Amino acid sequence: MIPASAHFVWIGQRFPWLNFAAVASAAQRGGFDRVTLHHTDDLTRESEFQALTKLSSVRCRRIDPASELDSAFGSRLVDLYRRLSAPAARSNLLRLAILATRGGVYLDLDTVTVAELGTLRAETGFFCGSERIAFPASLEQTHSPRAWLGAYARSALRDLVRRSSHAVGAFRRVEALYPAHANNAVLGAEPQHPFLFELCERALALPARDALRRYALGTSLLQRALAEMPRTDLVVHPPDVFYPLPPEISEHWFRADTRALLADALTPRTRVVHWYASVRTRKIVPAFDAAFAQRSQTLLAELLRRNLSQLSLSA
Repeated sequence: MIPASAHFVWIGQRFPWLNFAAVASAAQRGGFDRVTLHHTDDLTRESEFQALTKLSSVRCRRIDPASELDSAFGSRLVDLYRRLSAPAARSNLLRLAILATRGGVYLDLDTVTVAELGTLRAETGFFCGSERIAFPASLEQTHSPRAWLGAYARSALRDLVRRSSHAVGAFRRVEALYPAHANNAVLGAEPQHPFLFELCERALALPARDALRRYALGTSLLQRALAEMPRTDLVVHPPDVFYPLPPEISEHWFRADTRALLADALTPRTRVVHWYASVRTRKIVPAFDAAFAQRSQTLLAELLRRNLSQLSLSA
């Protein structure tokens, strides 16, 4: 059984309020015994980090990435980590090491936990979720003009839909056109699970140039491994469990003009909401603090009000 512990990884010297919200929601709603923020930099001067240390079920743990990786997989992964510069790429490796050593559920910091994950932890040794996307990793291995044309057509349709204030409902009517493929923003694993070591070996086997490409060590690596390995105890949950709004459409978590209600975005199966910090939200996120969450009428603000205690909303 996957342990009742949650893990977050943060690489950087600033700690935005939405990071705090992610950890606090996991502690309050996820059904975990312990939630750990593993961070590489000194965050003690950050007010949101200080507020996090006051939550009884949360542990903040400063880590040395090299030691973390070496203890889990050996020095080869340390060398790969040092060749990377993007925090997101480095985080892809650290989450594997932390899960291999400790087990539990890894969550990205652009998430909000809305329900307990106990049943998901009990049913398998490894799980992740899928998202509906236009360009799956398998496209990189084909030269079929038809396949690429279909992907670009899906991307164009999604862009057209996301511009509308009715995008959430409109995308539901066409979502079957978009294949569901794995994403690594939420991962659950038993300690020392063989699939984690398979992902490590595949990361090391990537050509040096390919390893530096965006998503290469994250979703692309995961999707290929799942496609090529026997699925004995590997569970990939449907999109509404962790990714109820897909990339691009996810900007409607932040848009004040969206016509969707929270009930339109979630389903009874939703456990975690991944809101995609890397997709059209970078300019919005820094301004999204506790005060904004309390007064805003956006879907994300309503989601936070429902899933964080008043104490956390005041942090």
